[in-house]
Amino acid sequence: MSQWHEAPTLRGEFVLLRPLEEVDCQALAKAHDSPEILRYFPFGPESEPPSAETVAAAVRSPARQALAQVDVEKAAVVGTTSLYLMDEARRQLTIGYTWLSEAIRGGPVNVEAKLLLFRYAFGALGAVRVQLLVDILNQRSLRAVDRLGARREGVLRKHARRRDGSWRDTVVFSVIDDDWKAVEVNLVALLRNRIRHGR
Repeated sequence: MSQWHEAPTLRGEFVLLRPLEEVDCQALAKAHDSPEILRYFPFGPESEPPSAETVAAAVRSPARQALAQVDVEKAAVVGTTSLYLMDEARRQLTIGYTWLSEAIRGGPVNVEAKLLLFRYAFGALGAVRVQLLVDILNQRSLRAVDRLGARREGVLRKHARRRDGSWRDTVVFSVIDDDWKAVEVNLVALLRNRIRHGR
């Protein structure tokens, strides 16, 4: 089976990314320590707090490779991320449905997770394009993706519905294979900075 159709396990110093399992629902519910975490997720099971039903929906989705984010130091599940809109023929994919416990946000886990995912995409999968989609109102995530070095391509207007029923405009970011080496250098520098400052 092609690697494009099999969720990966990726190990770093601070985070382990592995296929999400239905038994992770209790750990995810514990990690979901702020109502703000899923505020900008599109309407649907993904925007609901973790439960047996929402985790099962993520695990069973044929269009998504849902991954648990495990804090290596704490040996605890602290969030999720996913690979989706995967197109092997066009060698492109999207990274998203990402959230982390507020207790560890700002530390090295998120940066290292992105580094692992991009290395996997451009290395093992041979992708030529990786994109990230962010709610235009989510200033925190917009700044974070900008810092990664991804290129802001434009805005998809009324692209999705939010939980409150309002229409969401979505900002599209991408990293292509031509950008990857520079982005990798930037991510490594960001990770070292987070480690140095204990954040």
